[in-house]
Amino acid sequence: MDKPIVAVVQHKLIITKSLDELLTYYHRFLRIAKTKGGKLAVFPEFSGLAVGIPMFPGWRNALLKEAATPKKGLFPRLKGMLAGGAANVMRADLQKTLRLTLADMPESLFDVYVSVFSELAKQYEMTLVAGSLYSYDVKSASIRNTCCIFGPDGSLLGQQAQVALDPETLDVAQPGEGWQAIETPVGRIGVMFGYEALYPEPARVLAYQGADMLLTIAATKRPAVYHKIRQGALARCQENQLYGLVSFLVGPDPFAGDDEPVFMGKSAIFAPLDFTPRFTGVMTELGSAQAEGVITAEWDYPALQELWAASETPLRRQMPLEQVGLLAQVYGRALTLDASSPLQLSAQEPEAESAQPFLLEGEEASAPPEPRAVMDAEAAAEPEPVMDEDILSVVTPILPIEPAIFTLSESEEDAEGAGGENEDGGQDDVASSEAESESDATAAADAEKTTAGE
Repeated sequence: MDKPIVAVVQHKLIITKSLDELLTYYHRFLRIAKTKGGKLAVFPEFSGLAVGIPMFPGWRNALLKEAATPKKGLFPRLKGMLAGGAANVMRADLQKTLRLTLADMPESLFDVYVSVFSELAKQYEMTLVAGSLYSYDVKSASIRNTCCIFGPDGSLLGQQAQVALDPETLDVAQPGEGWQAIETPVGRIGVMFGYEALYPEPARVLAYQGADMLLTIAATKRPAVYHKIRQGALARCQENQLYGLVSFLVGPDPFAGDDEPVFMGKSAIFAPLDFTPRFTGVMTELGSAQAEGVITAEWDYPALQELWAASETPLRRQMPLEQVGLLAQVYGRALTLDASSPLQLSAQEPEAESAQPFLLEGEEASAPPEPRAVMDAEAAAEPEPVMDEDILSVVTPILPIEPAIFTLSESEEDAEGAGGENEDGGQDDVASSEAESESDATAAADAEKTTAGE
């Protein structure tokens, strides 16, 4: 599909007494997306939790649902007010019920979620990114914040679990195992959750896997965090020259108290700067951080391929690998910014940088041994495993190559293989002219020697 129209849904997390009421609510948004020609519709983070509310047992929750149901007429409204007051008195707690449901019957929540969004995707003949919900992962025997993607025929094409947890999910879910681009009729989809858009690495890994788009789904209650996520999602699209978007959940949080702030954000659709007026990178954006709505835009994949090949900023054609030796060490050790601060480069002797290993505070420099001897000595000195098993289980799958401890010194053939081949145009454009290929091969060999020495 060369020019799909994508739709972003911004909505509230509502309380309904039945799934039929919830479906009626979702139909409002998908009808608009369909009318505008949408082939892909994206719901925000936690939108899938709404399917579980009608399933939650307990008379307290029934009171809360009754209070949340719109009423017409004096007596029905009075009944709703009384129900709401009783629910508050009894401290109806949907969050507690959610936790109990996840503990007692987590599979049932996921089954209903799949059934609802699969039917919606099939009915509207769209690829549907169904937002997320807490689901039980059998392999890890843990709860994860998971987003599912459905094809126009209702089939489950793939799912992505949140890897970088935020305060909203930290005390409920466990991190996922990494990011994976998912093949769909509208292109290869890369999904990121809220805070993950703040880090360059998830988007870069997805770009290496041939993602055509970077979709960020988010739910935040803090204005500063909203702006960081929005700006981060935009930046990830620019540095990888990909289309992308961000979909925010808005409105009150039914799983929190009345004094809690509400979800907020302005959903937007992004493109490389070259494709947008005044070079903002923003194709369209909702005008309110609290209003519900649907926005759409057309993504031109052939034009994107041309940009990769001809852009004066060759972000996808080349990367100065010989200059990122320190970064390779930091990534290989799974260090954070704080933990990596002791790694130092000598600014006094630039000519010796390629021969000297990076020093930690307290270490003394010695005569530079042979490059391969440096790597062998470091490997022998460090005990196995190099890092905690819990960290390895999270970090290893996000790295574009194996093993976890690595340097960026692969051959040109390996670098091309990491991006993968995709005739539909969903990969990094790493090829150039034959003359440039010979030059790149020489540069890659030099980079291998330099990196090994580092």
